[in-house]
Amino acid sequence: MKKLLSFILTICTLSLCACSSSSPFSTTVDDIAESIDEFTIDLDFELDKNLYAPIVNASERVTVKPFGIFVTPTSSPVSPEVFYGYHTGADFEIFPEEENQDVSIYSICTGPLILKRFATGYGGVIVQSCSINNEKITVVYGHLKLNSISTEVNQTLIEGQYIGLLGNGYSEETDNERKHLHLGIHKGDEINILGYVQSEEQLSEWINPMEILQN
Repeated sequence: MKKLLSFILTICTLSLCACSSSSPFSTTVDDIAESIDEFTIDLDFELDKNLYAPIVNASERVTVKPFGIFVTPTSSPVSPEVFYGYHTGADFEIFPEEENQDVSIYSICTGPLILKRFATGYGGVIVQSCSINNEKITVVYGHLKLNSISTEVNQTLIEGQYIGLLGNGYSEETDNERKHLHLGIHKGDEINILGYVQSEEQLSEWINPMEILQN
């Protein structure tokens, strides 16, 4: 909003200067058009970049396994641990009082659901196809309660739309993992639900969710 007001003020000032015979500035229609183009490009980038948070108070929840952390069964911040490698997503933890409460998950972007199933390591998992700045991405939402998700494959989820609920901790719904959301963002349109990769080079195929989500 501040950028919009600043832009409007700038255009008004330029217009006044162009119409004033005593003005020391020389402003043309092309100058104003160029300013509009620059503003539009920048505004589009900001709108695309700040995607909707998948859970309430998202920034307060990434406390155990952030994006890129290297995990082994002996060095993990979570115990017991069965995984090994670089974490491809960010884990959004529940608050203590939410252990026995329903925790809602929301779509971070607009695009079709392209996978919805049970997967080892996740329990319920879905994948959504989206775009950021005209670049294709796929979004992995892991550890969900599948029967709470009414959207079917090939149906479109709108940014901010309710998806479903987190699965119950240490149950089949989370494949016996703790109750939390694993959010992974993979570059391109390939379906890839790997929660960990074995090299930093492979990790570069993923995006840190916390860099592009709204606070």
